[in-house]
Amino acid sequence: MCTKWNGAKWIRPEKRLAIYIRDGFQCTCCGRSLKNAGPGEVALDHLVPRSANGGNEATNLVTICRTCNSTRQDKPWVDFYPGGAIDRVNTLRSQPLNLELAKALIADQAGDPESEAQR
Repeated sequence: MCTKWNGAKWIRPEKRLAIYIRDGFQCTCCGRSLKNAGPGEVALDHLVPRSANGGNEATNLVTICRTCNSTRQDKPWVDFYPGGAIDRVNTLRSQPLNLELAKALIADQAGDPESEAQR
């Protein structure tokens, strides 16, 4: 396991985007839509912190807004997240990531140019 944060380089861009897609661009804690949020307002939350040997696997990472992420600090996620959010997180984290779509979006290769041009 990598022990350095190294900025955003601790996670591949396509994996980060795939988690945001899986979570519907919504804070899994408070439910806030992050679709129109600035880049600095969207984060990933390690449910089990790295300091407690939590890893970077998708089942340990969820989308969270900056406010919730800053407020949570080192509290156990099940103690911090509201009841409905716990159910939402448990459902989301078991879903597979669509890395193929995330890679295509990053490479600007998603969509069908012919059918999009007709609309």
